[in-house]
Amino acid sequence: MEPVFPHADRLFALLNQLVRRPRKGELPSEVPHRDGIPVLGLVGDRQGRLAEQIRRALGEAQPRRVPHEVVSMDERWEEVVRERPDLAPAWQRSELCRRVLVQLAREYSSARGGGDRRVRFRRFGLVNWLLEMTSTEDEPDSQHDRDMLRRLRDREFQRRPVLGLLRSPGTEVALQGNVPWWAYVLGLYVLPLTWFRAWRVLGGEYRWLLRQPYMAPGDPGTFAGFALRLTQPRWGREDPEQVVKLMVNAFLEDLRVAYRRRPWRRRAARRTAYCVAFLKGVGTDNRGWALVRSFVDVRNETGAFDPLLIVTSCTEDEQRREHDPGRVRVRSLAEELTPYQAWCERLRSAGRSRGADFWKLPVQVPGPLPEGHPDQDAQHESSSAARRFTVGRPPAWAGRAATVGAVTLALALVAASVGGMVIRDGRWQRAHCGLERSDPDAGTVRWEEETRECVGVAPHGFGFAVGGGKDDELRRTFEVLAAQNEEAERIHRDSGRPLVTLVHVSAMFSAAGGQPPKALSYAREQLQGAASAQRRQLDQLAENQPVLRIFPANAGSGMHHGKKVAAIIERMKRDDPTIVGVTGLDESRRATVETITALTRAGLPMVGTTPSADTLDDDSPLYHQVSPQNEREAEVAAAYAAELLEKGTSGEGEGAAVKKKEVLLLHSDDRSDAYSRTLWKDAVRAFGGRGFTVVPRAFTPDSLAGASAGGAGTRTAGRHVCADPDRLVFFAGRSEDFESVLLSVDSICGTAEPHILGGDDVARLGADAKRRAEFGRLAYDFLDFTPNSHSCDGADNLYSTMKRLFEEECGPSASTFLDGHAALAYDAVSVYLAAVRSLQEDAPGMEITPHAVWRALGGIHGDSALDGESGDVDFGGEAGGHTPVDKFISVQQVGEKAVLRQVGFCGRWGTEEQETWCPGLRGSGTR
Repeated sequence: MEPVFPHADRLFALLNQLVRRPRKGELPSEVPHRDGIPVLGLVGDRQGRLAEQIRRALGEAQPRRVPHEVVSMDERWEEVVRERPDLAPAWQRSELCRRVLVQLAREYSSARGGGDRRVRFRRFGLVNWLLEMTSTEDEPDSQHDRDMLRRLRDREFQRRPVLGLLRSPGTEVALQGNVPWWAYVLGLYVLPLTWFRAWRVLGGEYRWLLRQPYMAPGDPGTFAGFALRLTQPRWGREDPEQVVKLMVNAFLEDLRVAYRRRPWRRRAARRTAYCVAFLKGVGTDNRGWALVRSFVDVRNETGAFDPLLIVTSCTEDEQRREHDPGRVRVRSLAEELTPYQAWCERLRSAGRSRGADFWKLPVQVPGPLPEGHPDQDAQHESSSAARRFTVGRPPAWAGRAATVGAVTLALALVAASVGGMVIRDGRWQRAHCGLERSDPDAGTVRWEEETRECVGVAPHGFGFAVGGGKDDELRRTFEVLAAQNEEAERIHRDSGRPLVTLVHVSAMFSAAGGQPPKALSYAREQLQGAASAQRRQLDQLAENQPVLRIFPANAGSGMHHGKKVAAIIERMKRDDPTIVGVTGLDESRRATVETITALTRAGLPMVGTTPSADTLDDDSPLYHQVSPQNEREAEVAAAYAAELLEKGTSGEGEGAAVKKKEVLLLHSDDRSDAYSRTLWKDAVRAFGGRGFTVVPRAFTPDSLAGASAGGAGTRTAGRHVCADPDRLVFFAGRSEDFESVLLSVDSICGTAEPHILGGDDVARLGADAKRRAEFGRLAYDFLDFTPNSHSCDGADNLYSTMKRLFEEECGPSASTFLDGHAALAYDAVSVYLAAVRSLQEDAPGMEITPHAVWRALGGIHGDSALDGESGDVDFGGEAGGHTPVDKFISVQQVGEKAVLRQVGFCGRWGTEEQETWCPGLRGSGTR
């Protein structure tokens, strides 16, 4: 059986009375028969097991435990002496006080007493943090004040999740390019720093620190100055006793605030028991009595009520050593007047002349009863009953049910406004292609109701809802780009390699009316070519090699919304200075020219992939392209026609023979289509220059047939084709119209169709095996700007990388045709990378800006020309530095069962020689 102490039941009753908090009021004048909380001292030589019984009684109180902590003063003092022998005795006592308060604060702020009764030690936490910042008495350096404020700012940000999240590196990278520049600067820099400066003035703990009475906080009168004194108290010759009282007062003030009853503070009302600090084994040698005196002095000097019961234990010798028996009487538990009643009477009679000893209530604790004592059982029963502490229950309004009711009412009031917000949010999502506000791509995409297309820029993998999002290959392409963009950002953060961003603008991700575009494979392979170039750049290991991000953009069918997309890119460029250029820019139309003009105003250089109209470079000094112009394409077409006429056959493959020196030139009458307009005019000159009789025939594209009055359609063009099977037909129009003409030829000509040669736009049809197979009976040729490739098994940079990223595109069959537009997009990106590398070689450390990159693009010629996947890219010579000289053009032939093969090429392509029938090279020779 555990030890039984005589009259322990009275001691436990006294403890229960002292820890129980009144339901109303706190001060002695507000509560009858209460005169504050004394410092309860347990005096006795054999009370070791009593502390455990008190601890258990406090922990098992009903309905909730009493917050308490038992501190062994001997252990704490030995710890200070062992760990801080460098401190003077007075500062060792200060360190002891700090460690005891930290132990108490950890217990009272823990969740053991209930999550809603935890105490927040903001004032003591701030004082303790400042005191722990340095541990020497050396003079601080000149940067000490700045270092202190910086570390204090980081501490405040870490304590507040929102500010900590805003200032994290991951948030900074995630917000780049997704929010306006002013929001980026405001959220990551201005607001957090402004908040910190304001909180240093308005924050409760900071204001309290300058108003409290200890250490003369008025010198120098600012928080920063006073905080510096706390970080180096020994160097500043501060009074250690004042430092101790500052810590004690901060600790007690945090308790006072936590217990302060306010209608809006439910937690304070739920605190129905005072905190208990049991200082076990206090004495003179372990500085325990000095710590108790500091608590009492602060209580006397501040005159504030402290919701803390301090219980001490000591031997009789220590009691006599510390206190004069004539001034401090040790009370007996057996007296008729309880010790607390006697203490209250003594306190009232003292009036205002209360010294430190008046707060102390020492109680004699006799040794435990011996085994077999006649009173042992009775004392044990009464002690056990008295140990069942009870504290008050929280008021009903502070209970969880009341809180739930209040929250429910508040939610009901909010529901009405939420309904309106949901409607507005639905409209917002509709305007942003169905994306939620939290989606990182939502801010840079728009839904165009007029054409029912999603346009904009999608750096994070959004697929513009193409085909209802059912095209797995295109979705996979967007995902690869998004993943590589994240990898680029990570490499940039970790290695410091310069970050460069390009925007790839396409017109093929959507078609007017919300229908899936027919040329989807063409647009997909362009993106895959750009992604392959990005992958190879990310794999570079040199520290000066830039890391690349590529943002896909959709300008709508026919580049109809290119100006709006250019405005989005310009806004992103203001927020993200790593955006240095644009690639892509499909189709040579009036809308493309307007897009080029808008991007020029934004100050962004451009490298077009497939546009070939002769006039595009006239509209902007910032525009370049890796594809040849229509003038050269027409010359190659005329040269190939002359070769066919000379042989009287289409060569080794299938196709009708050209037996007549005449060419039927089919072209679009769409005035906005600069590609068709300039190509047929160039073809007239080129074929005429070789002695051909040119018969031009205009047709109205199917997309304009409903709005055109009286124009000949594609079916009429088919009848013209079948009119004379001996002549050559050259088609200078779009691939979708070429399909319509083939349908007409297939139904009208029978087996007497002429030899048909299509322009480079027909390659979009060649890129789609399914569409190509629909005309398996017909043979035709078309011009392409890249070499034909049937698989990714080669060792070249592009297709070997495509095999790693997009294995599904690398079919092994002979019917597979890897669209050369992947190579063009690859080379467009490579041109930019070559320009950036030349900048870093010529001017190391120079900032990579759009203007600097544009100047470097002009230097890609001669020995610095690019040996590209689509042929050599050399911006020198007669083309004025914007279009490549002697650019590669191949002739592809669609034969039986729609199988493709290359029958020849013209231009520069590594060390390969062009066909003998090709036009002469204009450049200065091989590099």
